[in-house]
Amino acid sequence: MKRIFIILALVAIALFMGAVTYATADTAIVTGVGGASKTASDTVTVKATINPKLTLTVVTPAASQTVDFGTLDPGTVTAAQTVNVTVQSNKTYNITKTTTGAAPIGLATSLANSTNNARTAGQLYADSYQLTVPWTTDPGSYTATVQYTVIQN
Repeated sequence: MKRIFIILALVAIALFMGAVTYATADTAIVTGVGGASKTASDTVTVKATINPKLTLTVVTPAASQTVDFGTLDPGTVTAAQTVNVTVQSNKTYNITKTTTGAAPIGLATSLANSTNNARTAGQLYADSYQLTVPWTTDPGSYTATVQYTVIQN
């Protein structure tokens, strides 16, 4: 009885190995041609489909995606603070910036809108933020927003 189980197990293993060989490979046999020395060659086609990819990373000097200038007096011109914007794109792209609420706090930024930028594994844009607080601004807390948008062409 043990012999029958061993024989059946060997047959099962042989069938399994045969099925694996046929399921995982494509074999081409090329016969050599020519005179005394034979030459054989074959071609393998390599295929891949590459997806478009776009990454935008914004790093601010303060937590929670903020640039905090603190409490200021009218007429104050602040030191610049830098926001680093990094774009990764395998297609050309346009980067735009939209700012709202800048006037009451005198916010000025340095990054200009830019079109047809080259493909890149990591293009860094340093956007400098600076406030010149107007004397005409009423006392209070103010918030401005800056939105960066990157669109692949």
